[in-house]
Amino acid sequence: MMNSDKSLGLGLIVLGIAGIWQTMQIDVFTFSEDPGPKLFPILGFSVLVFCGAGILLFHKRKQIKDGEAKLDLTQQIRGLTISGLLIAYSLGLWLFGYYLTTPILTFAFYYVIAGSSRRVWWRGVVYSAAVTAGVHLLFSQFLNTLLPSGILF
Repeated sequence: MMNSDKSLGLGLIVLGIAGIWQTMQIDVFTFSEDPGPKLFPILGFSVLVFCGAGILLFHKRKQIKDGEAKLDLTQQIRGLTISGLLIAYSLGLWLFGYYLTTPILTFAFYYVIAGSSRRVWWRGVVYSAAVTAGVHLLFSQFLNTLLPSGILF
């Protein structure tokens, strides 16, 4: 294993543990069955710890020749587009709320990730509807939390 892989794995573990520790410092009083604002960050940081441990324990990196690891322009544009969509999703949740933003941007994520050779419009619509409904069921129904409502709607 290369040193960069070890550094990445350790970095993810340290970041995850630090995030969980910071989240546990949040002082919240809820008078309902709402799990409060601690649940989602703890889950997210736990995923970081899990992925970091996975990299340390199981990842084997192949030796690559010079020039093989470079991303071409199409891959760079795709990565920047996904980053832009994440920013747009954050802003969309704030402005328009979950129920308007999530289906539209989930379809946009599918459109970018699937690539031109595997992209089918109806599959994107099905994925978008399934993700929107699944997250709604998990958070709104099972965990009894409120999904973001936008400031405009």
